[in-house]
Amino acid sequence: MLTRPTILCATFLLATSATVALTTSCAQPLLNCTSAHGYFAAEYTLESGDPDSACGQLPGDVLGMQTYFQEGGQNGTPDYQNAKLAIRPESLGVLIDNAEARGGIAPEDSDEVFYQGNAIGFFTTGFPDDDTFCMVDEFEEDAAVSLPELPEVLDDPETEDEDESLPAEPATEVRYSWSNARFVVSADAQGTQFEADLEYSRDGCTASYHVVGVYPAVGCETNDDCNDDKNGINPDFSVRCNTDLGMCVLDDELPAYE
Repeated sequence: MLTRPTILCATFLLATSATVALTTSCAQPLLNCTSAHGYFAAEYTLESGDPDSACGQLPGDVLGMQTYFQEGGQNGTPDYQNAKLAIRPESLGVLIDNAEARGGIAPEDSDEVFYQGNAIGFFTTGFPDDDTFCMVDEFEEDAAVSLPELPEVLDDPETEDEDESLPAEPATEVRYSWSNARFVVSADAQGTQFEADLEYSRDGCTASYHVVGVYPAVGCETNDDCNDDKNGINPDFSVRCNTDLGMCVLDDELPAYE
C-alpha cells in the first residue's frame, strides 16, 4: 500500500571559530488517517449477551487490517484523504478455508465468499483529530458468510500411519457487525492501536463486545514476552500478556502508553 512518507525534522549545526551554533527545527506534519497493514491482536470484552452461549464466549481474535486509499489524487496519485478500511477476523478466515478445503465452496464462488469475510468502512476524515484519533463510525458492509453443511470424511485405510478422518459439520451463518472504530494515528503510532464495538452473531445467537487491538499480533506466555523490545510492538506502548489468548494486548485506555 502507498503511504505518505514521514517527513523528519532536521537540526543543522553551523560551527564557527567562536563555537556559535545555529539550530532550526520544524513541526511534524499531519499523517493521513490509516490503519497499520497486517495482523492485530484483539482482546474482546463482553458488553451484552448470554455469557454461556457460543456467541458470548469469545476472548479475542487476530484481526487482519488493510487501508485502501481511493483514486482521485493529484497527478494520478491516490486520494490520501479518502481511505477505506477492511477488517477480517482470522477465525472467520479459518472457517472459510476449512469449507473450501472440504469442497463446501465451489471454485467459481471462492473469491466472492472470501470477500464476504471482510467488513468495509470509510474513515470519516482524512486526518486525525486533535487527540490523534481517526474514526470509522459506520461500516457499509459487515463481514458475513453462510457456509454449507460439511459431510464426514472417513479415514483412508491405505494410510495406516495417518488419520484423515474429519467429523461432519453443520451449516453455519456468521456475521461481524463493526461500529465506532477508532485508530491512534500519530508519529509513533501510525494506526497501530485501535478499538471498536462489535456485534457478533452466529446461528441464531448474538453478543456485543468492546474490542481493543494492537499491531503487530505477538504471541506470549508472560508479560516479559510483551515487553521485549525486539518483538515489533512499539516499546512505549502499555502492554501485557493475555494468557487466555496467548497474545500481547494493550493494558490501558487508548492511547495506551507506559
